[in-house]
Amino acid sequence: MVTSPFAVDVLIVCALFDEYQALLDVTEDIVEPGWVEGTSRSGWLTASATFQGTHGQPIHIFATFASGMGREIALATVMELLNEHPARCVAMSGICAGRRGKVSLGDVIFADRLYSYDAGKVTVEDGVTKFEGDVLQFNPSRHWVQRMIAVSNSTHPSLVNTRPEPTHEQQEEWVLRRLIDGENPLQAPDLKTACPDWPDIVHRLSRRKWIEKGLTLTDDGRVRADELRLSYPDGPAPGKPFAVHVGPIATGASVVEDAGIFPRLAQSMRKVLGIDMEASALGAAGHFRDVPVVVVKAVSDFGDPFKDDRFRNFAARASAEYLVRLLKMSMDLLPGKTILNSSAKSPAASGVPMELIDTLAELYPESGQARAVWERAGGKGSEVENVSRPQDLWQRLWLRSTRGASVRPGMLLQAAATDAPFNEVIQKHLANWS
Repeated sequence: MVTSPFAVDVLIVCALFDEYQALLDVTEDIVEPGWVEGTSRSGWLTASATFQGTHGQPIHIFATFASGMGREIALATVMELLNEHPARCVAMSGICAGRRGKVSLGDVIFADRLYSYDAGKVTVEDGVTKFEGDVLQFNPSRHWVQRMIAVSNSTHPSLVNTRPEPTHEQQEEWVLRRLIDGENPLQAPDLKTACPDWPDIVHRLSRRKWIEKGLTLTDDGRVRADELRLSYPDGPAPGKPFAVHVGPIATGASVVEDAGIFPRLAQSMRKVLGIDMEASALGAAGHFRDVPVVVVKAVSDFGDPFKDDRFRNFAARASAEYLVRLLKMSMDLLPGKTILNSSAKSPAASGVPMELIDTLAELYPESGQARAVWERAGGKGSEVENVSRPQDLWQRLWLRSTRGASVRPGMLLQAAATDAPFNEVIQKHLANWS
């Protein structure tokens, strides 16, 4: 029997277990029985699920997580699972560091460009080390980017309501304002709501050298407090609302705690928004396997030493939610995927049996496969055009067979029946044309 070369629609590989767990919490439009966990043939822990897509058809997702961080492990995991379960698309959700001032904690980033920022050449001249980057980009098609932009403008109220607040930086500001005004924060009536993470905030302020022992402002702390009062004289700086962005994500080999990383990266990639340790590996895998790659990450920190770990779980869940949203509305962009719509489910005015056309398009989604069955039915390969949408191709071939071509409908159906002897649609129409 001729089958599609793809075992699943989308293979999602998360870098870490908690990112994978966050993906399994996505259930909007999921088809019963929901996520089903198991193991692959080679022993990988996996989960699979079917979602109802925007076009009304199911989309089959197969997911796992790598055994560690980094490009090498991610690439090896993807390639091994693609060999076991060929997919129409490779994807990743999870967390990343974000560019301060361009994104906020918890924000989602759709990657319109993937690249390794540490690929290049290192030279030493007069004792000075210089790095010359050699950026190789892996980019989704413009159609995918357009879908990303569309999804980025959709709202997700139930998700936004779980976003942690106030942030640690907002809590730091609250403490600094109290201290510069000569107040004791510990005696403030709104302490528990304005600074719920008091021990962590005191530690952060001390690390920043803004306070000394006994909650005393340092000179640097007074400067910072004065800056805040000057910028926002009527109260604390307003928090930015949750947002979804489309922009470049850069990949490097190391965990980054460097406040200067994004200014340096912006010199060669002006619009870079995020950095991670795996995404460019997926881009390379998709490039060599000729399947689209979709990476969606959410910001859990700013790549500096002052992390707010409360955003980790939210970011993992937010990226997973928006990844699945994008996939559900982009099924028509998956290679070899036949999309059924309301007009295609009823017979066309020309008398084309669309039920049969849809079945043939699923069995033989590529022009080469259609050409092979046409030739087995007695036709010439040159009569089969290279048409990207399989449903359009099979409509043309069916019309050709009913209008005096060397291949008659019964001959074509008989050839298909040898590949799919138990297909009810083919058998029904074969009986009509025998």
